[in-house]
Amino acid sequence: MSRWLPSLIPLTFLVFLAFPVGAFLNTPRSLAESGQFWSGVAVFLAAFGLWLSPSPSPLRPLLSFGGALLAYALTVGVVGFAASAFPIYAASFGADQTNGRRAAPLVAACVGLLLLGPGGALAQLPNAFFAVLGALGNYGLAGQREAALALERAQAEQERLAADAERERIARDLHDLLGHTLSVIVLKSELAGKLVQKNPERAAEEIREVERISREALTEVRAAVRGYRGSGFASELARAKVALDTAGIRLSITDALPPLPEGLESTLAMVLREGVTNVVRHSGARELRLSLRQERGGYALVLHDDGRGGHAPKARA
Repeated sequence: MSRWLPSLIPLTFLVFLAFPVGAFLNTPRSLAESGQFWSGVAVFLAAFGLWLSPSPSPLRPLLSFGGALLAYALTVGVVGFAASAFPIYAASFGADQTNGRRAAPLVAACVGLLLLGPGGALAQLPNAFFAVLGALGNYGLAGQREAALALERAQAEQERLAADAERERIARDLHDLLGHTLSVIVLKSELAGKLVQKNPERAAEEIREVERISREALTEVRAAVRGYRGSGFASELARAKVALDTAGIRLSITDALPPLPEGLESTLAMVLREGVTNVVRHSGARELRLSLRQERGGYALVLHDDGRGGHAPKARA
């Protein structure tokens, strides 16, 4: 339930809709008044849904603002003072953007509309205060949201540039590593082919040389690939943190990581990779706690998340 809470919080703002709806239901209404009032409520709910949408369009706050004011126009003649909730909503919607110069006139228009509305300026002062307060809150949240998006874009661009640089480095290393060797292999193979009939012994010698060079190249390539994989536990832990951050899961390391024997690092790295993959894909967690402890007879790697959990047979090692 806790992981759904952030997405449900904005829906609590609908509680203020109880004021116009309560005022409408408190008095018998004609069919025309009912149609007019509920049309206004429907327009407002559409504006509210648009405000909740993740659309980055600059028209989103403007359309939500306009919908809330249209709802006010449709309901104020039916419920009077109670319809003041809609300009308060409109001020919040209009301020949900990072452009302060564009947001300020929208909020000012809502405040003016409230002060000139039913009940008079004195009675509407608390509503005007709430309108300004809600607008400031949404304006601040919009700024935080934009900053978070800018940070995500910067991180994504940094990761892309790092990946491009790594690909270029690998391509350059492989070219330096294999370019000359493969050229020698091709030349010696061609020479051996020409000498098969004329000088079989020399051809066999060239073939043996090709085999030797090929084996040396294979050894060098394997060593290079091991370096690219970065199979150490620390490297895998860094990759795991990137994957968890991308999935919105916080990684907490509860103990200081002990030094690991060289032969054990790659094994624990694979265990960590598999465990983190399962957490990201299936757990729905918000936090993953990791501990690695040296115990009698070996090491214990423990991953504990706060997700849904499940039932599976216990693994034996």
